Amino acid sequence: MKEFNQAETQLSALREANPNNPEVYRAMSYLGQATQQPIVVIDANTRLLALNPQDNEAARQLIKASNEAGASQQAAILAKKYPDAVDENTLDRIANDSAAHHLAWGHHAPQNPTQRFADIDIALAKLDAVCRCDWLKLDLNSSKNKNLLFDRIVGLRDRYRMTEVIAHHQQLVHAKVDLPDYVLNALGDAYLYQRQPEQALKLYDESLIKNPQNVQVSFSKFYALIETEQFDAAYQLIDTLSKNQVVYRNRPKNPVVREGEYKLDADMKAAYARAYGDNLALAQHSFQKLLAVGPMNKELQLALAEVWRWRGWTERAEKKLIELNKAQPNQLHTKVNLAHTHLDLRDWKVAENEIKPLVEEYPENSAVKELERRWQLHNKRQLIMDANTTGSSGGTFGSRENIINAQLYSRPFNDNYRAFIATNYDKSSFEEGAGTATFAGGGLEYTDRDWRLTGALGGAGADASGVNVVMTAEYRLDDYWSFGTGLELNSNQMPLRGLKEGTNADLLYANARYRWSDLDSVDVGANYVVMEDDNHRQAFNVAFSNRLITQPHYKLNLNTRLDASKNNEEGVLYFNPERDLELGVVADNVWTQWRRYDSSFSHRLQLGVGQYWQKNFGTNSTWLMSYEQQIKWDNSLEFAYGVRRNLHPYDGVDEYFTQYFCRLNWLF
Repeated sequence: MKEFNQAETQLSALREANPNNPEVYRAMSYLGQATQQPIVVIDANTRLLALNPQDNEAARQLIKASNEAGASQQAAILAKKYPDAVDENTLDRIANDSAAHHLAWGHHAPQNPTQRFADIDIALAKLDAVCRCDWLKLDLNSSKNKNLLFDRIVGLRDRYRMTEVIAHHQQLVHAKVDLPDYVLNALGDAYLYQRQPEQALKLYDESLIKNPQNVQVSFSKFYALIETEQFDAAYQLIDTLSKNQVVYRNRPKNPVVREGEYKLDADMKAAYARAYGDNLALAQHSFQKLLAVGPMNKELQLALAEVWRWRGWTERAEKKLIELNKAQPNQLHTKVNLAHTHLDLRDWKVAENEIKPLVEEYPENSAVKELERRWQLHNKRQLIMDANTTGSSGGTFGSRENIINAQLYSRPFNDNYRAFIATNYDKSSFEEGAGTATFAGGGLEYTDRDWRLTGALGGAGADASGVNVVMTAEYRLDDYWSFGTGLELNSNQMPLRGLKEGTNADLLYANARYRWSDLDSVDVGANYVVMEDDNHRQAFNVAFSNRLITQPHYKLNLNTRLDASKNNEEGVLYFNPERDLELGVVADNVWTQWRRYDSSFSHRLQLGVGQYWQKNFGTNSTWLMSYEQQIKWDNSLEFAYGVRRNLHPYDGVDEYFTQYFCRLNWLF
């Protein structure tokens, strides 16, 4: 009659009057089953077994109730103690439930990271013991077998055995099994890990149809949208999730800020979404606003440090990451970011000592894999080449000029060193005949946290001659300031027309850069050239770069440059203005047409105008148009090619130039 309260009252009185009567405890067990209170069932049958250890029915009820209460491990122990009270199906159910519990525990980070898969491995072993089968040949007409496979898929996902998960998905598709939302989510995670985000998106959408309120699946879908370059859809999804979460609030008379279960996650992912779309300034602002709410939140501090690193403020990021690593020594995300930062800072040995243990301890982690790949690329050889051919309507630099430059670097050795060989080839057609110059040599490069030093020795050939010496030094003061200087004896920067006439030159230069962030920078440079014909050239330049538009697939920079030079010799064959000044503005547009993880294809269009003044010849206009296509095969190979058309006056005469060019950067 469902009058449970009255029944419980009567049983309590009977139990007090008859503490050793087994029928009272059987009635209590029955009450616990009817009211779905396994603890009551456990209490009653424990007392029955104390009265009669041979009571198999009491043992059976105790084992069943223990398992239903979530104590599947205790149920397994009781099943061994009372083997006559259980059958094979009950044992399988206990093992299956125990596996499910271990799967659930496996989602929680253990105190010791090396034990992070302990519960998952136990769960998978228990599932294997229950199945006693070939998983790929499992009869999926059975509900029991389907549930076993569903649990195994979740366990394999958590164990990063994604290839097996995908194999099971094909098995389920072939069997036309209707999948629950949590299995669809696990399958989507496997495809996303294997860099198949389109397939992952389909599975996440199917899961959300079955359970639209599952915020974790929506988060997974967000990442799949980012990885398929659907930034607008990702922004809309994560912003909606954020708005739908409970706002941050303070409890009365308590300064501690509370938030809904997923509010912080949603807000952080919304900020990261802008960073993934290259709007780092907005991402930084968003994280700073969140830190104003929860200033001691370590996760937010880490996110802000990561954005600082992406914006080029590596020392600022390093300081914060070291502080966070001391506070939370088992936080993997902090360790990965710190290693990346030391690579950015060219602290090679420090980075290596951080990366190797991470690779050994977390081989399955995708962020660690990315870090390892970057370290592997650092340790490769490098080939840099650029070439161009230019046709001109005039003869200042030749009616046709062909240039090839190449540098080949060895693998790093002794942490900070690379050997290299370099060659420069220049050939032009002048009115007085063709000129050719070649410079070839080799040298050594040294890099550390603050310095990049190079020294090279070579020789010149064809119309050039003599020994060529090049020394450079670059110094990074902090996140904002950097400086450079160089000395070239018998420099290849001497105009080819002068080299053809037997005139060599030495070059001394210096430059400085102030970089506010990833959006703005200014460069100042000066050089002094001493030529063998007693001509001395002094030059000065200043350049500003400003980011005007930042979108995930489009960037617009406005580059402004001022150049001035002075020469003291007249009547030389090569172009040699007594004084000149040029101001130019270039709009630099880059469209990313296609991107797939480390590979991309982009268009670049540069449009520029300017004014050029030359003493004794007045002021004339200049313009340029340049179009190129950029191919990034992966992080080890980049190639670009294009065409450039520009107008420039020399000695008062406008000359039109058409140039075809290409560039290569290859790590191998």
